[in-house]
Amino acid sequence: MPKRTPSDETAAVASAFATWLRRRREERGMTQEQLAHQSGLSRNQIQNLENNRNNNATGRSSANPSLDTILALESALGLQLGELLLEVRRFMESPER
Repeated sequence: MPKRTPSDETAAVASAFATWLRRRREERGMTQEQLAHQSGLSRNQIQNLENNRNNNATGRSSANPSLDTILALESALGLQLGELLLEVRRFMESPER
C-alpha cells in the first residue's frame, strides 16, 4: 500500500512540533541523548523528530510520531497525558513561533 502524502495541516503541526520539542528539551537543559535515554527512544528518533524528518518516500517529509512515541516524550518531559499536544497547539498559535 503506498504511503499517503501528509496534508498541509499535518505538515504545519509536524513543523511546529519539531520546533517545540527542540525548545522544550533545551529549556530543560537536556541533550538529545538524555531525552532519548529518559524516553526510551533512540537519539536518532529524537533527532528526526526535531528535524521534522521521517523515512517515507512521498517526497514531503513530515514527522508523524506514534502514540507510543508521544506518550514516551510526555513522560520524559514531565507532562501529563495529552499535555504535549495542547502545548504544541498553543505554541502554533503564539507569536514566539
